[in-house]
Amino acid sequence: MMRIITGRARGVRLDTLAGENTRPTSERAKEAVFSMIQFEIQGKEVLDLFAGSGQMGLEAVSRGAKTALLSDHSREAVAVIRSNAIKTKLAPFCEIVCSDYATVLRNCRRKKSFDLVFLDPPYALGVIPEVLGMLL
Repeated sequence: MMRIITGRARGVRLDTLAGENTRPTSERAKEAVFSMIQFEIQGKEVLDLFAGSGQMGLEAVSRGAKTALLSDHSREAVAVIRSNAIKTKLAPFCEIVCSDYATVLRNCRRKKSFDLVFLDPPYALGVIPEVLGMLL
């Protein structure tokens, strides 16, 4: 079971995709990440690339991030993200995009900047160096 840990949507359970194609971040890992950045979230612009269920971006918005762009290339994942955004009542603070990471980053170039980026692609893709280069 995944849920929003704290903030406006505290305790709301999140849906996930069935199967092995999407690997949600564990509650323990999510809690550790947000413990480290808890004082860096308020009013920030967030990008959740490879969002899956949207839990990282939604958690950030629940904790006070100004907005989050949540993106995944899977239509099924995007449907789950939209559902979770509505369920948490955080949809007004979210832009949800169904697109591949390269297109999202190209479209954001010079138009949008982010203070915080969550980046958890499928390991087999091996795209982290490319994505980091595009972000810079």
